[in-house]
Amino acid sequence: MQKDLLRLMRDPNLIPSEKQNLLSDIADQAVLLGVPCYLVGGFVRDLLLGKPINDLDIVIEGDAIEFGEALVKKYGGKLTPHHKFHTAIWHLPSTFDLRPSTLDLITARSETYKNAGSLPTVKPSTIDDDLRRRDFTINAMAVRLDGDHFGELLDPLDGQTDLRQKSIRVLHPCSFVDDPTRIFRAVRYEQRYAFNLEPSTLNLVNFESLTVLKKLSGERIRHEFDLIFEEENSVQMLTRISKLGIFDAFDPSLPKFNDQ
Repeated sequence: MQKDLLRLMRDPNLIPSEKQNLLSDIADQAVLLGVPCYLVGGFVRDLLLGKPINDLDIVIEGDAIEFGEALVKKYGGKLTPHHKFHTAIWHLPSTFDLRPSTLDLITARSETYKNAGSLPTVKPSTIDDDLRRRDFTINAMAVRLDGDHFGELLDPLDGQTDLRQKSIRVLHPCSFVDDPTRIFRAVRYEQRYAFNLEPSTLNLVNFESLTVLKKLSGERIRHEFDLIFEEENSVQMLTRISKLGIFDAFDPSLPKFNDQ
Protein backbone atom coordinates (compact mmCIF):
# COMPACT_ATOMS: atom_id res chain seq x y z
CA MET A 1 0.00 0.00 0.00
CA GLN A 2 2.83 2.42 0.88
CA LYS A 3 4.44 2.12 -2.57
CA ASP A 4 1.06 2.42 -4.28
CA LEU A 5 0.23 5.54 -2.29
CA LEU A 6 3.55 7.17 -3.10
CA ARG A 7 2.95 6.42 -6.78
CA LEU A 8 -0.48 8.06 -6.60
CA MET A 9 0.92 11.08 -4.75
CA ARG A 10 3.36 11.65 -7.62
CA ASP A 11 0.89 11.03 -10.46
CA PRO A 12 0.44 14.34 -12.37
CA ASN A 13 -2.88 13.11 -13.75
CA LEU A 14 -4.27 13.01 -10.20
CA ILE A 15 -2.28 15.84 -8.61
CA PRO A 16 -1.01 18.44 -11.11
CA SER A 17 2.62 19.44 -10.74
CA GLU A 18 1.63 22.90 -9.44
CA LYS A 19 -0.23 21.32 -6.53
CA GLN A 20 2.60 18.88 -5.91
CA ASN A 21 4.94 21.85 -5.62
CA LEU A 22 2.57 23.53 -3.18
CA LEU A 23 2.45 20.39 -1.04
CA SER A 24 6.24 20.24 -1.08
CA ASP A 25 6.42 23.86 0.17
CA ILE A 26 3.96 23.07 2.96
CA ALA A 27 5.87 19.93 3.94
CA ASP A 28 9.14 21.91 4.07
CA GLN A 29 7.51 24.49 6.34
CA ALA A 30 6.20 21.74 8.63
CA VAL A 31 9.73 20.34 8.96
CA LEU A 32 11.12 23.78 9.77
CA LEU A 33 8.52 24.32 12.49
CA GLY A 34 8.76 20.75 13.79
CA VAL A 35 5.03 20.00 13.47
CA PRO A 36 3.45 16.90 11.92
CA CYS A 37 1.39 17.79 8.85
CA TYR A 38 -1.29 15.74 7.09
CA LEU A 39 -3.59 15.72 4.08
CA VAL A 40 -6.98 14.50 5.24
CA GLY A 41 -10.52 13.58 4.26
CA GLY A 42 -11.62 13.96 0.67
CA PHE A 43 -8.06 14.18 -0.62
CA VAL A 44 -7.22 10.69 0.64
CA ARG A 45 -10.59 9.24 -0.39
CA ASP A 46 -10.37 10.48 -3.97
CA LEU A 47 -6.67 9.66 -4.28
CA LEU A 48 -7.30 6.03 -3.32
CA LEU A 49 -10.20 5.95 -5.78
CA GLY A 50 -7.84 7.19 -8.50
CA LYS A 51 -9.80 10.40 -9.05
CA PRO A 52 -8.26 13.81 -9.81
CA ILE A 53 -7.74 15.93 -6.70
CA ASN A 54 -9.44 19.29 -6.35
CA ASP A 55 -9.33 20.42 -2.72
CA LEU A 56 -6.40 20.12 -0.35
CA ASP A 57 -7.28 20.05 3.37
CA ILE A 58 -4.24 20.31 5.60
CA VAL A 59 -4.28 19.28 9.27
CA ILE A 60 -1.49 20.37 11.58
CA GLU A 61 -0.66 18.74 14.92
CA GLY A 62 0.03 22.19 16.27
CA ASP A 63 -1.35 25.69 15.76
CA ALA A 64 -2.73 25.95 12.21
CA ILE A 65 -3.05 29.74 12.46
CA GLU A 66 0.61 30.16 13.40
CA PHE A 67 1.50 27.72 10.63
CA GLY A 68 -0.50 29.80 8.13
CA GLU A 69 1.18 32.99 9.27
CA ALA A 70 4.57 31.38 8.64
CA LEU A 71 3.46 30.35 5.14
CA VAL A 72 2.28 33.89 4.36
CA LYS A 73 5.55 35.34 5.64
CA LYS A 74 7.59 33.02 3.43
CA TYR A 75 5.46 32.73 0.28
CA GLY A 76 3.00 35.62 0.37
CA GLY A 77 -0.75 35.75 0.04
CA LYS A 78 -3.18 36.49 2.87
CA LEU A 79 -4.49 34.59 5.87
CA THR A 80 -8.05 34.58 7.22
CA PRO A 81 -7.95 33.05 10.72
CA HIS A 82 -10.94 31.54 12.53
CA HIS A 83 -9.78 31.50 16.14
CA LYS A 84 -12.94 29.87 17.51
CA PHE A 85 -12.35 26.74 15.43
CA HIS A 86 -8.51 26.93 15.37
CA THR A 87 -8.53 27.03 11.57
CA ALA A 88 -7.36 29.40 8.86
CA ILE A 89 -7.79 29.97 5.15
CA TRP A 90 -4.64 30.73 3.21
CA HIS A 91 -5.42 32.88 0.18
CA LEU A 92 -2.61 31.78 -2.08
CA PRO A 93 -0.40 34.36 -3.80
CA SER A 94 -1.28 34.93 -7.46
CA THR A 95 2.18 33.72 -8.45
CA PHE A 96 1.08 30.18 -7.50
CA ASP A 97 -1.60 30.28 -10.23
CA LEU A 98 -3.73 27.56 -8.62
CA ARG A 99 -7.46 26.82 -8.60
CA PRO A 100 -8.98 26.86 -6.11
CA SER A 101 -6.88 29.77 -4.93
CA THR A 102 -7.40 29.08 -1.22
CA LEU A 103 -6.21 26.37 1.13
CA ASP A 104 -7.80 25.26 4.42
CA LEU A 105 -5.41 24.88 7.34
CA ILE A 106 -6.85 23.00 10.32
CA THR A 107 -5.52 22.39 13.80
CA ALA A 108 -5.91 18.71 14.72
CA ARG A 109 -8.83 18.77 17.13
CA SER A 110 -11.51 16.94 19.02
CA GLU A 111 -15.17 17.94 19.00
CA THR A 112 -18.06 17.76 21.44
CA TYR A 113 -21.69 18.64 20.80
CA LYS A 114 -23.47 20.47 23.63
CA ASN A 115 -26.86 19.89 22.02
CA ALA A 116 -28.09 17.70 19.17
CA GLY A 117 -27.68 19.55 15.88
CA SER A 118 -25.61 22.37 17.39
CA LEU A 119 -22.25 23.47 16.03
CA PRO A 120 -19.43 21.65 17.84
CA THR A 121 -17.15 22.88 20.58
CA VAL A 122 -13.58 22.18 19.50
CA LYS A 123 -10.24 21.95 21.25
CA PRO A 124 -6.76 21.17 19.89
CA SER A 125 -5.85 17.49 20.00
CA THR A 126 -4.10 14.73 18.03
CA ILE A 127 -4.52 13.56 14.46
CA ASP A 128 -6.11 10.37 15.79
CA ASP A 129 -8.80 12.37 17.61
CA ASP A 130 -9.24 14.53 14.52
CA LEU A 131 -9.95 11.53 12.30
CA ARG A 132 -12.35 10.05 14.84
CA ARG A 133 -14.44 13.24 14.92
CA ARG A 134 -15.24 12.97 11.20
CA ASP A 135 -18.39 11.88 9.42
CA PHE A 136 -17.67 8.61 7.56
CA THR A 137 -14.90 6.03 7.56
CA ILE A 138 -14.02 6.85 3.95
CA ASN A 139 -13.27 10.43 5.10
CA ALA A 140 -11.38 9.40 8.24
CA MET A 141 -8.01 8.76 6.63
CA ALA A 142 -4.90 10.92 6.46
CA VAL A 143 -1.62 10.98 4.56
CA ARG A 144 1.40 12.47 6.31
CA LEU A 145 3.42 15.06 4.40
CA ASP A 146 6.43 16.12 6.43
CA GLY A 147 9.98 14.83 6.18
CA ASP A 148 10.73 11.12 6.18
CA HIS A 149 7.07 10.43 6.99
CA PHE A 150 5.93 11.55 3.52
CA GLY A 151 3.27 9.23 2.16
CA GLU A 152 2.45 7.41 5.41
CA LEU A 153 -1.24 6.47 5.53
CA LEU A 154 -3.28 6.71 8.74
CA ASP A 155 -6.49 4.70 8.62
CA PRO A 156 -7.59 3.97 12.22
CA LEU A 157 -11.19 3.16 11.25
CA ASP A 158 -10.47 0.99 8.19
CA GLY A 159 -11.84 3.37 5.58
CA GLN A 160 -9.94 1.46 2.90
CA THR A 161 -12.18 -1.56 3.37
CA ASP A 162 -15.32 0.54 3.03
CA LEU A 163 -13.88 2.14 -0.10
CA ARG A 164 -13.34 -1.30 -1.61
CA GLN A 165 -16.83 -2.38 -0.58
CA LYS A 166 -18.33 0.91 -1.84
CA SER A 167 -19.91 1.53 1.54
CA ILE A 168 -20.83 4.75 3.38
CA ARG A 169 -20.48 4.11 7.13
CA VAL A 170 -20.76 6.57 10.03
CA LEU A 171 -18.25 6.45 12.88
CA HIS A 172 -20.73 6.16 15.76
CA PRO A 173 -24.49 5.70 16.31
CA CYS A 174 -25.13 9.35 17.28
CA SER A 175 -23.48 10.78 14.16
CA PHE A 176 -26.68 11.93 12.43
CA VAL A 177 -28.13 13.30 15.68
CA ASP A 178 -24.97 15.27 16.46
CA ASP A 179 -24.94 16.69 12.94
CA PRO A 180 -27.96 15.84 10.76
CA THR A 181 -26.43 17.60 7.74
CA ARG A 182 -24.29 14.48 7.47
CA ILE A 183 -27.37 12.77 6.03
CA PHE A 184 -27.18 15.08 3.01
CA ARG A 185 -23.45 14.40 2.75
CA ALA A 186 -24.03 10.64 2.86
CA VAL A 187 -26.48 10.91 -0.02
CA ARG A 188 -24.07 13.05 -2.05
CA TYR A 189 -21.27 10.50 -1.68
CA GLU A 190 -23.60 7.58 -2.30
CA GLN A 191 -24.83 8.98 -5.60
CA ARG A 192 -21.57 10.59 -6.71
CA TYR A 193 -19.54 7.41 -6.37
CA ALA A 194 -22.30 4.81 -6.90
CA PHE A 195 -21.79 3.58 -3.33
CA ASN A 196 -24.39 2.35 -0.82
CA LEU A 197 -25.33 3.42 2.67
CA GLU A 198 -24.18 0.63 4.98
CA PRO A 199 -27.33 -0.94 6.55
CA SER A 200 -26.78 0.19 10.16
CA THR A 201 -25.95 3.69 8.87
CA LEU A 202 -29.11 3.72 6.76
CA ASN A 203 -31.12 2.78 9.86
CA LEU A 204 -29.85 5.93 11.58
CA VAL A 205 -31.84 8.06 9.12
CA ASN A 206 -34.80 7.73 11.44
CA PHE A 207 -37.36 9.68 13.44
CA GLU A 208 -34.78 10.89 15.96
CA SER A 209 -32.25 12.25 13.46
CA LEU A 210 -34.92 13.72 11.17
CA THR A 211 -36.52 15.47 14.15
CA VAL A 212 -33.20 17.19 14.84
CA LEU A 213 -32.70 17.91 11.14
CA LYS A 214 -35.92 19.90 10.79
CA LYS A 215 -34.85 22.14 13.70
CA LEU A 216 -31.72 23.36 11.92
CA SER A 217 -31.56 26.89 10.59
CA GLY A 218 -32.75 27.58 7.06
CA GLU A 219 -29.25 28.76 6.21
CA ARG A 220 -27.67 25.40 7.08
CA ILE A 221 -30.32 23.49 5.14
CA ARG A 222 -30.05 25.77 2.11
CA HIS A 223 -26.28 25.29 2.08
CA GLU A 224 -26.75 21.53 1.80
CA PHE A 225 -29.12 21.92 -1.16
CA ASP A 226 -26.69 24.36 -2.79
CA LEU A 227 -24.02 21.66 -2.60
CA ILE A 228 -26.38 19.12 -4.15
CA PHE A 229 -27.23 21.44 -7.05
CA GLU A 230 -23.50 21.70 -7.82
CA GLU A 231 -23.31 17.93 -8.33
CA GLU A 232 -23.59 16.17 -11.67
CA ASN A 233 -26.08 13.66 -10.20
CA SER A 234 -28.22 16.22 -8.38
CA VAL A 235 -31.54 14.75 -9.61
CA GLN A 236 -30.64 11.30 -8.32
CA MET A 237 -29.61 12.86 -5.00
CA LEU A 238 -32.91 14.69 -4.64
CA THR A 239 -34.78 11.50 -5.48
CA ARG A 240 -32.86 9.61 -2.81
CA ILE A 241 -33.50 12.35 -0.26
CA SER A 242 -37.19 12.17 -1.01
CA LYS A 243 -37.24 8.38 -0.57
CA LEU A 244 -35.48 8.75 2.79
CA GLY A 245 -38.38 10.92 4.00
CA ILE A 246 -36.38 14.12 4.39
CA PHE A 247 -38.85 16.34 2.53
CA ASP A 248 -41.66 14.88 4.64
CA ALA A 249 -39.69 15.73 7.77
CA PHE A 250 -39.69 19.39 6.76
CA ASP A 251 -43.34 19.50 5.74
CA PRO A 252 -45.53 16.45 4.95
CA SER A 253 -47.75 18.63 2.74
CA LEU A 254 -44.92 19.32 0.29
CA PRO A 255 -45.56 17.85 -3.19
CA LYS A 256 -43.80 14.53 -3.70
CA PHE A 257 -40.54 14.84 -5.61
CA ASN A 258 -40.73 13.48 -9.13
CA ASP A 259 -37.51 12.93 -11.05
CA GLN A 260 -39.26 12.62 -14.40
